[in-house]
Amino acid sequence: MSEHVSPQELRRKWKLANAEPLEGGHRLEAYRALAHGCPAFVPNLLSLSRTLLAGRHEAADPEAAVSEAEQVLRSASDVSAGAPEPLLALGHFLASVRQAPDEAERAFSSAASAAMALLEEAWAGWIHALGAQGQLEAALEVEERARSLFPSSKAISQAVAFARAQSGTR
Repeated sequence: MSEHVSPQELRRKWKLANAEPLEGGHRLEAYRALAHGCPAFVPNLLSLSRTLLAGRHEAADPEAAVSEAEQVLRSASDVSAGAPEPLLALGHFLASVRQAPDEAERAFSSAASAAMALLEEAWAGWIHALGAQGQLEAALEVEERARSLFPSSKAISQAVAFARAQSGTR
């Protein structure tokens, strides 16, 4: 069984790949090598796809570079289990490179839904954390901003109730 690289080692290798010169395909090869070693490291997959697309006009086979970028973006979207950033990148690719607005719409819609769910959870967590610190006024200010997007959020209501309970206020 193969050993997995630590998260710190992955980030170190990715930073080294980012520092490689674009000329001569050095950066592209560094991203490919890292993707081969860890095909589920989404930041690298996104960097690889951007680099492939940026250099496609100079590539020996431009369509092969575009196809590889698409495959990498689809992999990133798949392994990230619906995280917004890879879906957003895939949507941009489909809209601008593939001229496929129907597919792009689905990717953007999924990215927006995932981002909204994440944002709602972040607002609720922020309110909860402020409440845990006894900062009710700050929690209520955050609630006001959060309610503009999520007026009937149960998660935000629960976080506010917690914040109020921490301060002894109803």
